[in-house]
Order: sequence, then structure tokens, then C-alpha cells
Amino acid sequence: MSLYPSWPLVARDAVVERESRIPANLRLHPEFIARYPAGSDVLGAAASSGLMSDKELQLTDPSNDATAILLAIKDKNVTAVDVLTAFMKRAAIAHQLVCCLTQVFFEEGLVRAKELDDHYEKTGELVGPLHGLPISVKDHMGLEGKNATGGFSDDLDSFISTEHAPLNQILWDAGCVFFCKTNLPQAMMHLETYSFWGQTLNPYNTHLTSGGSSGGCGALVAFGGSPLSIGSDIGGSLRSPASCCGIYTLKPTTRRLPSNGLRGCSAVPGSEAIISTCGPLARSSRDISLFFDVVLQAQPWLQHMGLVPLPWKSESITWSGSGGKIRLGVMWDDGNVLPQPPVRRALKAMVETLRKTGNFDIIDYNPKYHKELVLMAQSLYFGDGGASVRARSDAKGEPLCHLTEWVVTLPGVKDYTSHQLWEILLERDALRAKYYSHWNSQNIDVLLCPVQYGAAQPLQTTKYWGYTSAFNCADFPAAVFPTGLRANTTLDPKDTEPREAWSEADAYSAASYDPLLSNNAPLSLQLVSRRHADEVVMQALKEIEKVLPLRD
Repeated sequence: MSLYPSWPLVARDAVVERESRIPANLRLHPEFIARYPAGSDVLGAAASSGLMSDKELQLTDPSNDATAILLAIKDKNVTAVDVLTAFMKRAAIAHQLVCCLTQVFFEEGLVRAKELDDHYEKTGELVGPLHGLPISVKDHMGLEGKNATGGFSDDLDSFISTEHAPLNQILWDAGCVFFCKTNLPQAMMHLETYSFWGQTLNPYNTHLTSGGSSGGCGALVAFGGSPLSIGSDIGGSLRSPASCCGIYTLKPTTRRLPSNGLRGCSAVPGSEAIISTCGPLARSSRDISLFFDVVLQAQPWLQHMGLVPLPWKSESITWSGSGGKIRLGVMWDDGNVLPQPPVRRALKAMVETLRKTGNFDIIDYNPKYHKELVLMAQSLYFGDGGASVRARSDAKGEPLCHLTEWVVTLPGVKDYTSHQLWEILLERDALRAKYYSHWNSQNIDVLLCPVQYGAAQPLQTTKYWGYTSAFNCADFPAAVFPTGLRANTTLDPKDTEPREAWSEADAYSAASYDPLLSNNAPLSLQLVSRRHADEVVMQALKEIEKVLPLRD
């Protein structure tokens, strides 16, 4: 099977249409693009392109988060039009270097921004707490009048939104500006981002993946092309791109946020064996808290009966450690795949630094039931044996991508009868109960662990989801944050001590690690807590951030 298949005409036409939407004055010259061959760090390209002013570069710099941008708009230091103009420039540059967009509607965004500026000028009142903030959204999500795809070209004619999806409507009512949609993989079930739309690259090292399936979101935010992007997560699809791209996210407990994907776009429409959830990819932890506070202040559970009526809680947490310390569990590995050297180094450095503060009770966490959770999730993602995925591929003669074929043929994937599905769902619930009991026996407030088996992987090679999918199966909230460290060829040599592989995936991880290819990739970690303890995760993260960024 080719890693880069030939796409049908409808797919190629959609790509041509997308490229035509990049304004002529923002198109990079081929000679400029040639300065950044495969493996380049392209984060400095916006500054060297000559397309942005110093003020625009400062405004869009990833160090300037959404909270700061909103304050600048409120204080009238910048207008919504100023902000969007700067971000659409940087987004256009990003896309031409890392292929992170699917749909571009900058002019519509500028109309909205101007309306917001006029309203503020005339009334002295902001439309809402997100007044003027540019927000990008993953391609399968509903925006009024826009196509939505699940990474298949057949979806182009099938899914056109007649209204904003529920979560997007809340953001719109709060005053945001939508200006583009972001790339995602075929079937939305890769921890990379490759589909007929193209392959999204990592802006830190374009030999590497941006993660997936919200990889377009991750690359765009990391490059500086969007201050906040809305993705989704059913097996790691928020946390993988956050990890690969060195940014922040929180995968919340399911049913806290309203849905955002257009009906029918998922890999197995209608399946609730493992539930997906939306979430933000952001530049800071405070932007994560801002997002959840804004969305949950709208009380979406009053409109959508499936949601749990839990407002975002800002009260201080009473920690269970000695003297009110945070009791932090550390999962060095999941017992199934040993993390690659860069991840082990980052986790060790993080734990050593936290120990020195004296503010944490730190214990080793036993990864009991993790392998079982991973296998359970794997067996529940495609309850029709992958038939829905293959049907959408066949509809336009679109070949299955390498990683799509891999994921729908994993052990445990089968076409269940109704009775078989009922039986395995009972097994899932029993496993969740056992895991919850085990978690409680460890007596921890939060768990610190890897996000993935490695840093960002070489393109089309990422094949183990266990460090994220286990928490989807358990339905535990999980945040990802950058440590400040990067993979380093000298500091992270390949293991030389022989050892017996724990699993096929472990053998694959060890064999595929190449220090030269991983160089410069951000090193991130994951923070987890029990179901509905989303705010616990974020408050613990704020304490951990007091020692960040780490230094080599």
C-alpha cells in the first residue's frame, strides 16, 4: 500500500479550491518555501516572510495568549479587525508551510470583526467575553454554510451545515470570529493528520507529525496562526497534537460540553461505545480555563439534555497530601510500551523538579488495568468491523490511507452482532469499575504520565495510542502541557541495553526510535484525574506550572 495514494478528482478539485482562497498578497514565493526543506523548523518563517508588520508579529506570537488578546481589545489597544488581519496572515503563511487548513474564509471573518468593532464603538459594550477573538475549528465541526468532512472526499457533497453546531454557537454568541477550518486525517482515527486535504507537518521539525486527529489545530496554534482552536478527542486526538506541537489542551470528561461535529462525520456514526468529546487547543492553561468558563456559563445542559449540569468550578481544591500538598502519582510507563528516551528524560526531570519544591507528595503509580483499557478501546472504536469507513472510501474510489487500514484491522476490531455488542459493553463497564477502584486505592489527587510513547514521530509511523486511549475508555479528564524541553540528539541516544519486549507495540516503538529524526520535537506531559474532576486537573496544572519551563 502506498503511503501517498492517488486521490479522486473531487478530492483534487477541493484542494485546488482551498489553495485559491489564500489571498494573492499572502502567497509565499516558491523560492521562499524552498528555504525550508523537509526537517526544517519553520516557526521563524512568519517573521522572515516580510508579509507581517512588527505589531502583527507581536500580536500573533505564541507567547501572547487569548486572554491577553481579549484584554487588548477591551482596552482598545487593538481592534478586532487588527487582530484578525494579523492572524489570517500568519495562518496563511502556516498553511503554505505545514498544510494545516481545509477551508479558508478570511473575508467573512473580517466582516464579522468589523461588525464587532462597530458595536463596541457605538455602545461601549463588548458582545461577550470572547469579543473579537479569532477561533479556528476542526473540519468535521459545524459552521453555518460550510462543508464538513471526516477526512473523506465523499463527505464534500454530503455534509453542509445549515447552522453553527451547539458548541460553536456558544462561542459565536460570546463574540468570537471564525475564520478557517483545520485539517484532520481520513476517518479522524489517526494520531497523525493525513487525508485527501494533504499531510499536516510539525512546525518544529517538518520531518515529524503534528499529531492527530486534531493535528491541523495543533500546528496552526503552535505556528501562531490561531490563538485558540477547537478539536475533538476519542483516543487522543486533542492530546496528541498538543503534545507534538508543544501547546496546551484539556480533554474533558464526556458530556460536559455540547457536541460540535456535524452528524454523520464520525468514523462510525451513531456509536457510543467510546464517546468523543470536544476541547480547546490553546497557548496557555489560563486560556483553557477561560474556554470552559465561557462555555459552561452558557448552561448548555438547559438546551441539550444529554449534558451533565456542572458549571466550571473555580473554588480552591482541598488536596489529600500531607499538610495540604498535592498527592501526585507518577506513571513512568503503562506496562505495555516503554516510552522512548526523550519522554523518559522529560518525565524524570519534571518529577525531580517537583520533588525539590516540597509542595507535592509524590508516589509511583501502578498501571494496573491499563493494557486492558487499551485493548477494550481498540475493540470498541469500530463496532461494525470498519464497514462504515470502507463504504465512505469506496463511494468516490478513495483509497484507504496506510494508517486507516492499520487502525481498522487491529486485533479486536470486528463486526459485532447486537448481542455481542451488548456483551462487550458489559465487559467495558466492569473494567471501568475495576479501574476506578484501583485508582482510589492509589490515593492520589492527580496522575502525571507520558502523553505518547515518544515525542512527535516521523510521518505516517505513529501506531500506539495507549497512553491516551486508556483514559478515553475510563472517561477520565486529561490535560497536556509543554515542559519546555525538546528532544535532543545528544541527550536522548537510542537505548543500547538489550531487553525483552513487553508487546508487539513495545518492540515497534523501540525499533522505530531515531534520535536524529526526533530532534527539536517538543516534550510534553499528561496530567489526569478521576471522572468529572476536570477542574482538579487544571488547578494541579497551575501548581506544576510554577516550575515551568524546564531547562536542559
